[in-house]
Amino acid sequence: MPLFSRLKSSLADGRMSKPSEVIILAEDRRQQTFAYRYLLRLGIDRQVIRPEPLPGNKGSGEQWVRLRYAKNVAAYRTRSATADTALVVVIDADTGPVDRRTHQLHAVLAETGSALRHPNEKIVHLIPKRHIETWILCLNGRNVDENKSYRHENGIDDQIKPSAETLFDWSRPNAVPPRRCIPSLLLAIPEIRRLE
Repeated sequence: MPLFSRLKSSLADGRMSKPSEVIILAEDRRQQTFAYRYLLRLGIDRQVIRPEPLPGNKGSGEQWVRLRYAKNVAAYRTRSATADTALVVVIDADTGPVDRRTHQLHAVLAETGSALRHPNEKIVHLIPKRHIETWILCLNGRNVDENKSYRHENGIDDQIKPSAETLFDWSRPNAVPPRRCIPSLLLAIPEIRRLE
């Protein structure tokens, strides 16, 4: 059952004291828009989606996400005690392995004395390699190489919505992504299903 599908019945019987919320923590506008479009396709009301501020042109986007990760996890945990809540984190792997970013996020929690992410928590790590543009192109039918940068390809922004819809299709139970699906995107499918 999709996240927040029980919102109306929960409100009717008084179990939910606050409105639901999905926080998006991302490096840049494309990542944020991709996550937002996926959440809409999942059936989440746009009024409960709360994108965190973006770094702008100040420094490293991945560092921006890591510096704000523990605070957002704490906010998620506090809020999820009384309301359906989720946290979607989008951070590029860049030229390193995907698990390097996962370890960095775990290290941030450990440094702050916070518990590591529990398997049942609706904290999603989406880690495209090399960038979100690689996923967008792959999801729109293009054969891509995760070691190549597609950041400056023409028409990327117009492909975000259909790529989010394709990720929704590929992440359905019993769906089998095509052979052209890249490894970092395959890792994202069980991650994104934490929302359901």
